[in-house]
Amino acid sequence: MRLPGLQGEPTTLALRLVVLFTLGAALLMSGVGYWLYHALKMQLDERNLAEVRGKTEVIRHLLADIPSAAELGPQLQRFRDISVGHPYITTGVAHEGDWLLRPRGPVRQAIEQAASLPADAVTPLRVEGADWWVSRIPYRWPQTGSPGVDVYLAVDISESRDILHEHGLTAALAVLLGSLASGLWAFFVARRGLAPLHAIAAEAERMTSERLGTAIDIQHAPGEIRGLVGSLNRMLERLAESFRSLEQFSADIAHELRTPLNNLMMQTQVTLSRPRLVEEYQETLLRNLQELERLQRMVSDMLFLARADRGMLTLQQEEVDLRAEADNLADFFELAATERGQCIVVRGEGRQLGDRLMLRRALTNLLSNAVRYAPADTTIEVDIEAKTEGLQLRVANPGEPIAAETLTRLFARFARHESASSRDTDGIGLGLAMVDSIMRLHGGLLAAHAVDGRIVFSLRFPPAAQIGSSKG
Repeated sequence: MRLPGLQGEPTTLALRLVVLFTLGAALLMSGVGYWLYHALKMQLDERNLAEVRGKTEVIRHLLADIPSAAELGPQLQRFRDISVGHPYITTGVAHEGDWLLRPRGPVRQAIEQAASLPADAVTPLRVEGADWWVSRIPYRWPQTGSPGVDVYLAVDISESRDILHEHGLTAALAVLLGSLASGLWAFFVARRGLAPLHAIAAEAERMTSERLGTAIDIQHAPGEIRGLVGSLNRMLERLAESFRSLEQFSADIAHELRTPLNNLMMQTQVTLSRPRLVEEYQETLLRNLQELERLQRMVSDMLFLARADRGMLTLQQEEVDLRAEADNLADFFELAATERGQCIVVRGEGRQLGDRLMLRRALTNLLSNAVRYAPADTTIEVDIEAKTEGLQLRVANPGEPIAAETLTRLFARFARHESASSRDTDGIGLGLAMVDSIMRLHGGLLAAHAVDGRIVFSLRFPPAAQIGSSKG
C-alpha cells in the first residue's frame, strides 16, 4: 500500500495506521464542528429573524392607529422609539420618495443605492463592513386615496456574524489540535499494538540454520496474528525438513561419489606402481571406464532430478502405447531375467498422453529393480488396467515383506533397502526418485505396497490424459 501523494518505498504498517486514524479523527471532528457551526448559525439567524418579525408587527400596529398620511408627522416619534434600548435597530419612514424619518448611520445610503427592496422580505446588505438585515414594510390608506408610506426596519446582525466567525476559528483550532492529539495517540497505540509483530520479527532475525526447527512462540501472540505465526512456524518446519533433506542429499552425494573415485584412484595407483603388460593396462582402463560410466549415470540422473524439481523440464506430449513399450522393455530385460530363471509377463492394454522417453525411462527403472531384487525362478508381472480414476500400470515381483513406511522412503534419493544392499552393486539409489519425479511431471502418482509376498509399484495416471484403453 502507498499513501496518496507519497512516492518511494512502501509505507510501514504503523505509519499507515497512524495516518488513517488521524485522517479519520480529523474528518470526524471536522464534520462535528461543521454541524455545530451550522446549528449555531441557524439559531442566531432564527433569533434575528424573530426580532425583525416582532418589530414588524409593532410597526403595523402603529400604522393602523394613524388615520391618514396627513397625520403621520406627529406620530414619527413613535417609530423612532422602536429602537430605544436596541442600538442595533434603526427605522426610517419614506413618503413619495422623501424621508420623513431618516435611518441613522450609513444604512440610508445603502437603502437608497439598493433601489426598490422587496416588500415584507428580509434583504441582507453589507454596509461599511457591517452586516444588516433590512425589511421594507409598505402601507396604504385606501379610504383617503392619499399615497402611502414605506417603513424601513434595519437590524444590525454583525454581532451574530462575529460570534459565528469566532466559533469557526475555535472549531478549526480544535480540529487541528484534536488531529495532532489523535495522531500522537494513534502512534502510541500502533507502537503498543504492533509490539508483538516486532517481537516476532526479532525472533525471526535470530533464526539460523541450526535453529530452523525452533517454533516462534504463539501463546502470547494476539488472536489476529496467531494464524500468521502458525503459518510461519509451519514454513519453518518445511524449511527445516528441506534443509535436513539437503544436508542428507549432500552427504549421500559425497558418499556415492567417493566410492567410484576411490576405486579409480586405487586401480590407477596399483597399475602405475610397477611396469605391466599391455593387457593389464587395458584391463585397468576397462575397469576405470566402468566406474566413469557409473559416475556419468549418477551425474546425469542428479541433473535430471534437479531440473525436474526446478520445473525446467518440458514434456513432449504424444500418444504412448504403454503395452508396446512394456513388451519392448520385457524383451530387452529377457536375457538378464533368463540368467536368474525369471520370467516377465505383460498383461493389459493402455494408451496415454505423455512424454514417451520419460515414461520409457520410468518403466525401465521399475523393471530393472524388479529383475535385480526379485528371487531367482520367479515371475515378474506388468499389468496395465484402465479405471475410472485413470490408467494404472503395475510392476509386481515376489520379494521379502517390506513395511509401508519403508517402501515410501525408497522414493527418496540414494535410498536402498537394507536387505538388498549386498546385491545392489550397480544401482546408485536414484531410480525410484526419478520415477516419482516423472510421474509428478505427468500429474500422476507413484505408489508402492507389499501384499501376499509380492512388492507392487503402481504408476497411476490422471484420467484427463487417458486416450482410451481396454483391458486385455
